[in-house]
Amino acid sequence: MPGPARPLSNPPRPKESATPPHPEEPGPTPGVTKDAPPRRRYGGIPLDERQAERRDRLVRAAINVSARLGREGASVAAICAQAGLTARYFYESFANRDALFIAAFRRVQDELFSHMQVPTGARDPVRGALTGFFATLADHPGAARVFLLDLDEHDPAMKELGRAAGQRLATFFAPGAATHKLTQAGIAGAIVQIAKRWIESGFAEPIETVVTLALPFTKAAAGSATPAKSKAPA
Repeated sequence: MPGPARPLSNPPRPKESATPPHPEEPGPTPGVTKDAPPRRRYGGIPLDERQAERRDRLVRAAINVSARLGREGASVAAICAQAGLTARYFYESFANRDALFIAAFRRVQDELFSHMQVPTGARDPVRGALTGFFATLADHPGAARVFLLDLDEHDPAMKELGRAAGQRLATFFAPGAATHKLTQAGIAGAIVQIAKRWIESGFAEPIETVVTLALPFTKAAAGSATPAKSKAPA
């Protein structure tokens, strides 16, 4: 016969965890916002500042390469080599080569105009303005080429920049007279064509000679700022 049944021993109790199995995340404190993530830094310089510095180097490189080789010779590879950057950083800043040329033209335009000044004590303001213009081109031959010779008038954005530059030039040459758009186009067109031939010749003629040749066109256009009223036929 079987012996008496042995009592079952109590199973071991599981150890309790020191931390709850599903700790609750603290909710946001009303009225308190989290701080913005810190700006990424490389070598102690924020990322956006490094990007701006690379963009500036590319613009400068485009101006330098275009001044030496012309627009057609200023390839992305040549510009990157001049800037000391890879193509990856080129496309970080610009969608294509045309976008870079627009930025380069705008930079050159602003810098050239910042240097143009009428010589102190000039008795003839128009002659003084022309002297300031041609002297600036001679002092900055690379920028002069980009400003006048490499302007792509088929690109709408570049064409608009060229038109704005022409208006600024007309106002500089004859500030009191160049108010009509056709007058502005006449003044700027004549002087720009003379300047282009002068740059292509390697600035062969002295500045004073070029000023003397350009002066009649400027004064004639400035004198016709107010269109004469046409007489009724007899």
